[in-house]
Amino acid sequence: MKNNPDVAFKEQVGYVSGVFGNCMGQDSVGTYTDQFMYDYMGLKSHHIVAMKSVTTGVNILIAPIVGAMLDNNHSSKGNARRFMTASAIPFTLSSILLFIVPSSSITFNVIWSFLLFLLFNIADTFFDVALSTLSVRMTPNAKSRKNFYTVAQLASTLGSMLPGGMVPILIELQGNDYAKEKWAFFTVALIFGILGLFTMLVPCFTLKERNIVLPPREKEKKVKIDYKLILLNRPLLLLCLSQVIESVRQVCYNSLPFFYKHTLNRYGMKTYVEIGSSTLSYAGLLSVPFVGKKRSSRDIVVWGYLHTGICYLILLTFGYKSLWLVGILIALGGMPNAAMSAAKRILLADSTDYMEWKSFKKYGVAQRNEGMVFAFNTMVSRIAALWKELLVNGGMALIGYQSAVSINGVMTEAVQTPETLHGIFLLVAIPGIIGNLVPGIIMMFDNFTGKRKEKIMSELEEIRAASAIAAENTPV
Repeated sequence: MKNNPDVAFKEQVGYVSGVFGNCMGQDSVGTYTDQFMYDYMGLKSHHIVAMKSVTTGVNILIAPIVGAMLDNNHSSKGNARRFMTASAIPFTLSSILLFIVPSSSITFNVIWSFLLFLLFNIADTFFDVALSTLSVRMTPNAKSRKNFYTVAQLASTLGSMLPGGMVPILIELQGNDYAKEKWAFFTVALIFGILGLFTMLVPCFTLKERNIVLPPREKEKKVKIDYKLILLNRPLLLLCLSQVIESVRQVCYNSLPFFYKHTLNRYGMKTYVEIGSSTLSYAGLLSVPFVGKKRSSRDIVVWGYLHTGICYLILLTFGYKSLWLVGILIALGGMPNAAMSAAKRILLADSTDYMEWKSFKKYGVAQRNEGMVFAFNTMVSRIAALWKELLVNGGMALIGYQSAVSINGVMTEAVQTPETLHGIFLLVAIPGIIGNLVPGIIMMFDNFTGKRKEKIMSELEEIRAASAIAAENTPV
């Protein structure tokens, strides 16, 4: 961090802080809202699917608007920090209030959850796209990105691990007291929500706005180029396609809390397995700058997918009679996750370089659109999230999972059948296989790597140098 030639130490600390806080909220909501809505709010699968379908549609519309606003503002002040500041508070409030059961009325609970989930996702889109756009502008030198994003991923993994690890322990300490369990969820959300708010505000005060000032262009030509470039950006499209298929793998992760709590009746085991998985994940992540000297970021992603897919294939084969085997396989399956996430961030940032090179080759104009690249990635992630929700809730309906019921105005926990408990295991193992092996194969087709990448980057440096000379000789 101290020796990064592109980013001041204070700025990198600020960026890491923002990623840390953002990931805490994302993990709390992404991992536990389904279980909370089923087991404590009494929502049914069709309620959750409808709610998340609408919120996803809204976010798909908002993401490109945010990206365009970031790309089209070329002033020295910029607007990325303003977006982050304005979105941090609603992000935090909604992530906390989603873990409150406001009434015994299912209708009221549905409306409550919908409004808060919508607010959370809109705020998350503004914060995430703005922070991500600044990150690639902070690292114009592609060679320094491995260290930059590796450090950021350390914070991201820690932010995702903390609430995920505390929830099962607190729930198990309640001794199957249903009412106390409900408030334990809220306690965790409150603690990490407040911590997350402070850490998300740090980059708003430490990061400098960075804008790439482009020469004036005709509006028609700009619009024509901007949107077509997305379709020409092969590394971006392959990464996004793998992300859509990876949503199947997220079904596995969303089903794990149900698996530990109901099928295994060992909810606290989730924390211990995640500690082991995170330890292995950190080891893999810290190796990225060194492995990256021999292997490309694409290779890290491909082999990470294949490794995890094989672990879940073994889990499906041997079942869940041995708790030790289950824990070891799931922990090993999570080993490459942090390294893969860092590698994907690098690939996404690198795709802006590819876009710049491709636009010159295709249109004669070397054009970068960082905001649009990250907005497009955010749009795809929302679509993938919706597809995941359809699969998760469709799977829960298929295995006959029962939600909490209101009896005399009091929410009461439902009892699951043995067939349902085994069905939860299948929702863990089968998506864990498909959602890893298929994306791994897809990423093999990314050819912006190795000698070809070196050749393209060499050409891009020449293009940039020529553009700089031309800009100096162009009268204002």
